[in-house]
Amino acid sequence: MRPAISFLNKRKVPKNNGEKAEQAAEAFLLKQGLRFVERNFFCRIGEIDLIFLDQNTYVFVEVRFRANSAHGSAAESLGQSKLKKVRNSAALWLQKNNKVNNASRFDAILFDEKIDTQHLTWLKAVF
Repeated sequence: MRPAISFLNKRKVPKNNGEKAEQAAEAFLLKQGLRFVERNFFCRIGEIDLIFLDQNTYVFVEVRFRANSAHGSAAESLGQSKLKKVRNSAALWLQKNNKVNNASRFDAILFDEKIDTQHLTWLKAVF
């Protein structure tokens, strides 16, 4: 008989580059001293990749990866429509969690070509 294994608090093995980029971004932000709050918050409006706390400020993080520049850089993939969805999703998250009066900001973690810290760009308060 196999011993019971607890899967609580365990990260799943990433299925694709998007998940790998999110895991790398999460690890990077933890090393920067931010406190993890939530990942992949989904609602009818959109999705927030990562939510952290930077001292008393809630940080809503959009993670973007581009393997090559044929379709633009990771930064160029942050269109107005996507930014609006993230802003509106964050507003809903703040409301649902009774944090409407807390400070918040929107950051982006961008990976161009490879998912590693050498190819990572952290844009604070990007939108």
